[in-house]
Amino acid sequence: MVNDVLLSANKAFSEQNFSKALALYEKCFPSNVKELAGILRDKPILKHVYRNYLYSLGCEESVDKIERLMYEYKAADPQDKIVTATKELPRLDNRQVSPLLSIIVPIHNSGQYLDFCIQSIREQEFADFELILINDGSTDSSAEIIERHALQDSRIKVLTNSQASGNPGTPRNQALTIARGVYVGFVDSDDWINRDFYSELMSMALESNADIAFSGGFNNHEASGRVSKRIYKAEGFDDPNSSRFKTHDSFMIWDKVFKRSMLEMFNIRLGETKAAVDVPFVFAAYYYASNVVFNDDFIGYNYRRESESSVTVAHRKNSNCEFEFQAFSNVRAWANSNGIADYYFATIDIKLVSSLMYTLKMVSDEYFDGVFDKVKALFADVDPNSFKDYCVQNQKWWLFKEFLKVRDHSSDVVKAYLLEKEHAAKAKTIEQLITPRYQLEGERAGILFFPCWLTNNPYQKLLYKAINEHFNLAIEGYDQKGLRKELIDKKKGEFKYIHLHWLHNFFDFEDSSVLDNTLESLKYAKQNGFEIIYTAHNICSHDSENAGDEKRYREQILSLVDHSLAHGELAKQRLISEFNVAAESIEVVPHGTYGDFYGEKLDKNQAKEKFGIPAKSTVFLFFGNIKGYKGIFNLLSRFQSLREKRDDVYLIIAGRVLDQDLMPELTEQTSDANILFRPGFVQNDEVIDYFSSADLCVLPYEQVLTSGAAMLSVTMRCPVLAPSIGILPEVITPEIGLLFDSFENMQDQMERVASGGVSLSQDQQFDKALDSYDWTNLVKRISFLRR
Repeated sequence: MVNDVLLSANKAFSEQNFSKALALYEKCFPSNVKELAGILRDKPILKHVYRNYLYSLGCEESVDKIERLMYEYKAADPQDKIVTATKELPRLDNRQVSPLLSIIVPIHNSGQYLDFCIQSIREQEFADFELILINDGSTDSSAEIIERHALQDSRIKVLTNSQASGNPGTPRNQALTIARGVYVGFVDSDDWINRDFYSELMSMALESNADIAFSGGFNNHEASGRVSKRIYKAEGFDDPNSSRFKTHDSFMIWDKVFKRSMLEMFNIRLGETKAAVDVPFVFAAYYYASNVVFNDDFIGYNYRRESESSVTVAHRKNSNCEFEFQAFSNVRAWANSNGIADYYFATIDIKLVSSLMYTLKMVSDEYFDGVFDKVKALFADVDPNSFKDYCVQNQKWWLFKEFLKVRDHSSDVVKAYLLEKEHAAKAKTIEQLITPRYQLEGERAGILFFPCWLTNNPYQKLLYKAINEHFNLAIEGYDQKGLRKELIDKKKGEFKYIHLHWLHNFFDFEDSSVLDNTLESLKYAKQNGFEIIYTAHNICSHDSENAGDEKRYREQILSLVDHSLAHGELAKQRLISEFNVAAESIEVVPHGTYGDFYGEKLDKNQAKEKFGIPAKSTVFLFFGNIKGYKGIFNLLSRFQSLREKRDDVYLIIAGRVLDQDLMPELTEQTSDANILFRPGFVQNDEVIDYFSSADLCVLPYEQVLTSGAAMLSVTMRCPVLAPSIGILPEVITPEIGLLFDSFENMQDQMERVASGGVSLSQDQQFDKALDSYDWTNLVKRISFLRR
């Protein structure tokens, strides 16, 4: 009977009677796509007949139905090359409308970070977006910050919940109901994004008409100020023959963009549990996405690690983790009710096991037994054979062993097993801590330095490269936590010096054991023949709230130091007078230049054009981390006074705002069109743009000892205007810059520069300074290394 109907349908199709053909085909093919894929598999002729049905749908203007079927069929049979081929099928509607992107930010009591977050979005290079801010019952300053930005930017849409929803999924779902963009992106309200984040993702997405565009990872910003990169492995995601098909290192929503029509077609929404709200959303999006693009080399999202709202701290550790069980229960319910292909249940199992094992390791003893029982019950439904295959192919035997341990043993046995693994992990952590992050080989017993901060600042790399080349010393750099007896035992005899930078890393006002461990390790090192070097990047923290304690802690560390390096004579005198450091143990070694680390300087007019600044204007630049003592508001007020007199002056402010309390006022005071405010971590390849465009680098510091920004400006042959404090008068000579003794004087100097009343240094006038502060010449001053 079916064959007769199929023949009649084909005849009607050949006669272009598409309405009749459609009705007949629908009697032959099941509407359940999973069942359909099973019938058509390995039947190429029948697949071509089914394509006749799809073509008939298109001719009857059922394009939306075709599009949905294409998503579902490709997900059900990812190996198919016939049904999902688009050739000769009616063209799907890919019209681009404005806005091209909807950016969604849920907000609940995020006032401390919110200004920074919103500003980073507003300043995106990709401008065709709407920004949907959802105030989810905030009781702090968030509402005022939202209102201020909304008044300044018509792209902002605001939703307000009078009562907090209690989860981060609900406000996002509310935003999705009103979103109009072709694509959707998400940003968390305590994070921020680089200026090119969405331009890169949207360029990929639009060019390929992708369902999802992936970035390659994110910048992980720790509370200590350290920045690390989390890099994803995307291999195999779009390969049906890979064990990693439809799996990805990222199960977050904020590091990618999604095609909104796909989300709407399958009603893909966030979970509405206390946490793990991304889980049901990502599973559905990954399953249906048939066209994905990746840029594994691009990282533009900045994640703020372990803030007070951290899911790890607030939800997993001290709860029964019901939210996670509910999330995976919802995923399995979705898979069963939507006829999801069998292979994808194995993908769900992979994520379920890895997530719940992480939860078991995190949860406190109080909740362990209850969480264990639920995990064990869920593991009973996991197919051990497919999960084993995945673990074997991806070298994750340890995960399969953990799975079997939970599935087959009691709570007490598993708790003991995990405790044993925790001890092994701690030992491995120690091994990692005493593994160098940076190494230079040398024939002489050399230097172990702490902390190794090469990501944020090239200072250490340039210093040690010069030392290595001049003295032939071996060099190794470590995390500050690597300063421990195990490393000293491992390196004694092979290395001679321990070099400390930025002493605030070696004590903690909340945890006295940090200082105790530092002192114990330094004493042990000296007993084993090491000499301790200290570089005075500062004498005491400029904005310390615990100045008395800090001075005592520093005194205790400095009492064990054998050699101190000061960036100038003033710094040397302060070490002597404030910390009783012996004068003969201090050597003056200024901050060196940055060489060609940031590349070749651009033509000034070309650089100004990049920022949309007229060639004949005067550009003042503030560059570097923004903290209260750096006097940024003094600069802004003086610049505004200058602006009242002339329109041809511009101010660029670029750098991380480390005092988040400053953001509201900064945002308000930088609204002038002639002020370019670029908050956030400045990428290495952006540095040259800022300094090439600047006519004068202005450092309005209220307190300072030394300044990397000043030396960076000298390196870039950009004149400097700096205060007559700290060691700056020793560095900023008339050939390379100007000094001021009051902020009124600073304004006068800026005005003279803008009016041409003072002749700024030419490139050749920097040659002498650059030679003096070349690292190769500077390290020759370190006399004790000659021994």
